[in-house]
Amino acid sequence: MRLSVLLLSLLFLVCGGLCAQETKRLSRQAIDSLMNIKPIRGGERILGFTSTCHDFGVIYENDKPKEIVFGFVNKGSEPLTITKVTTNCGCTVSSFTEGDIMPGDSGIVKVTYNPHRRSGTVDTNAFVYTSLTGDRPVAKLTLLGNVVDNNEWAHLPLGMGCLRVKRKAVQFEQVKNGTAPEQRIPCANVGEKPVRLTAVMLPGFVELFTEPAEIAPGEEGDIVIRIIGDKFSANAPGKFNIVVDGIGGRVSERTIKVTIEK
Repeated sequence: MRLSVLLLSLLFLVCGGLCAQETKRLSRQAIDSLMNIKPIRGGERILGFTSTCHDFGVIYENDKPKEIVFGFVNKGSEPLTITKVTTNCGCTVSSFTEGDIMPGDSGIVKVTYNPHRRSGTVDTNAFVYTSLTGDRPVAKLTLLGNVVDNNEWAHLPLGMGCLRVKRKAVQFEQVKNGTAPEQRIPCANVGEKPVRLTAVMLPGFVELFTEPAEIAPGEEGDIVIRIIGDKFSANAPGKFNIVVDGIGGRVSERTIKVTIEK
């Protein structure tokens, strides 16, 4: 019995010593390098990405997963392959161009973000590894955005940059001289900063503003589109788009379609 206990004690001490040695090998610097991955210096001269950051604006928790495509070109002088793309969040998955990528050839990395049950600010990364860069990534791709709780702004179903809006199209009846008809689009600022709207290439007979003039974070308001009858001529377009500025997001997400009957 004593011999068995002695053997077990010796075995425990040996294993403990080995485990302690293995644990000691993983230094604080090594742990930090695992947690804070940095691409190699000059990686853009190997794979040149058109963009390494994408802000998809505001989406709902129950929206479909967002697919973002990052295009690149092999800018080096050697063929390479993408060996893997890792992400730092279980909310994202990735796919990429496989096989040999010759110098001058292009390819893509697709990163898909799933907003399900992930309300809040999005700031997540994907790291691209190649056959020429070993265990260091050649590039870091970043996704930014804001996921909104399904119920909080359910009455404003559409995203427009940092705004949630009721609709993205308005229609006016015939506009006569001396009149200034308006259409209002209910909205809410779901971003983190106050919003003051402007518009790109606004026709001379159109006014766009919000009430209140500045919409604070978490507050609701109206986007007001006004047609000035005295400036609206028979030659004026009956259909046009207004691109809202000052709220972030892609142009297609912040475009209001306007129709005026003639």
